[in-house]
Amino acid sequence: MNNPMLSRLENGISRSALSETASYGGVAGKSIGLVVLVALSAITTWHFGYATPVTTGVTAIMAFIVACIVSFRPQTAGFLAPLYAILEGMCLACLSFMLERMIPGIAVSAVMATFGVAIAAGIVYSRGIVTVNAKFMRITMVALLGILILYAAQIVLGLFGVMLPIHNGGAIGIGISLIVIGVATLSLFIDYEMISEAVREGMPKEYEWYCAFSLLVTLVWLYVEILSLLRQIQGSDD
Repeated sequence: MNNPMLSRLENGISRSALSETASYGGVAGKSIGLVVLVALSAITTWHFGYATPVTTGVTAIMAFIVACIVSFRPQTAGFLAPLYAILEGMCLACLSFMLERMIPGIAVSAVMATFGVAIAAGIVYSRGIVTVNAKFMRITMVALLGILILYAAQIVLGLFGVMLPIHNGGAIGIGISLIVIGVATLSLFIDYEMISEAVREGMPKEYEWYCAFSLLVTLVWLYVEILSLLRQIQGSDD
C-alpha cells in the first residue's frame, strides 16, 4: 500500500539524511517521549491553577494550527511535535479539570481506557487479525469525513441556537460517542500500519517523529471522546 505521506516526507529531507532509517524502537521511544510531555504539561497546568476556559480555547487553537502545519509539512514534526504535545497537555488538563470537579475519578478512568484501547488495538494489529489495506483506509476516511461534517454542523447550528444531540447524553449521544470511539480505534490501526510501512520501506529516521506525532493525535482524540462518553454515561445514571 503506497502511503503518499512517505513520499512527501522523503522529498522534504535531503539525501544525506537517508543513511539512518526508521525503526520500531525509534518510533516507540519518540511516542513515549511525547506522551510524557503531554502528561507533564497537563500536571503542571493543573497544579499551578492554569486550567481555565481561556487556556482551553487558546491552547486548542494553537494545537490545531501546529497539527495542520505538521500534516502538510511532515518534515517539521521533529521540532513541532513536542510543541503540539505541550499544548495538548495544557488543553486536556483544562477539560479534565472541569469534568473532574463534577465527576471525581473520570480523568484517571479515561486515561486507563485510552491506553487500554491503544494496547488492545496494537495486539490485534500485530497478530494480523485486522488487515489495513486500501479498502480499510477508504472506509475509515469516509467515516472521518462524516464525523467532521457532523461536528461542523453542530458548530454552525449552535450559532443559531440549534443543538444537535451530540455529547449531550441520552441514548443518541452515547451511541454517537461509541461510533466516534470506534472510528478513532480504526485510525489507530492506520497509525500502526504507517509505522510498519515506514520501517519496511527504510524511510529516513526523521520520519519517526511524524509517526509518533500521528499516533499522539489519535490518542488525544480517543481520550477526549472517551472522556465525553464517561461523562454522558455518568450523567444518564444520575
